[in-house]
Amino acid sequence: MFSEANRSLYIKSGKSKFNIVLNILIALIALVLVLELLFVTHYTGIYVVDVSMMPTLNGAPDEDSPGGDYVYVSRSAKPDYGDIVVVTRDNDSPLIKRVVAFGGDSVKIIQGSLFIKYDGCDEFVLVVESYIDAERNHPDRNINNFPQSGGVVNEDGYFVEKGKVFLLGDNRDYSSDSRQNGAFDQNKIYGVVTDWSMKMKKMSSSVHKFFNFDLPRFFGVKK
Repeated sequence: MFSEANRSLYIKSGKSKFNIVLNILIALIALVLVLELLFVTHYTGIYVVDVSMMPTLNGAPDEDSPGGDYVYVSRSAKPDYGDIVVVTRDNDSPLIKRVVAFGGDSVKIIQGSLFIKYDGCDEFVLVVESYIDAERNHPDRNINNFPQSGGVVNEDGYFVEKGKVFLLGDNRDYSSDSRQNGAFDQNKIYGVVTDWSMKMKKMSSSVHKFFNFDLPRFFGVKK
């Protein structure tokens, strides 16, 4: 009788421990799902295509080819000078570029050097761009002078209208940006590339490459 009672207590105790572990697992899964939902609500992954942001960001030849960086943009962040942003375009693919000027500023580029006359200021100041690779942006190339009139840079620069942003690619020799397209509407900015994403881009890019290119290729699936 005594042994049967002990056996009953042992079984009940075992079930109780199992229920505790099961409840913890369910709670953890629910937490992960909630965190994932919050993450995708605030951040969007972007696969970089084209070479216009090198050397800051590596771009793949196209969306179906490996080699591009994978970064996350915050859709709620307010862009600031020097931020990398994704801007949407009507009936065309989005662009990823760097913000160099806002409405009220004036922009000019002389021999590859960027000068900004900020809103409310009287003179242009040189912007130190540590992210620019001198080997990729040659000061003697005509494309790196802006804006030009008759081959000479307009000393008044390009005035950015209110509500717009002036965007440049870091790889100035091979970037189609505000020099060709003019300033972009600020409300067209989809999101700002986050600092933590830039620090983790090697890992996130490797994960993206594995699941989108390496794994399908392993199973014989073509993109």
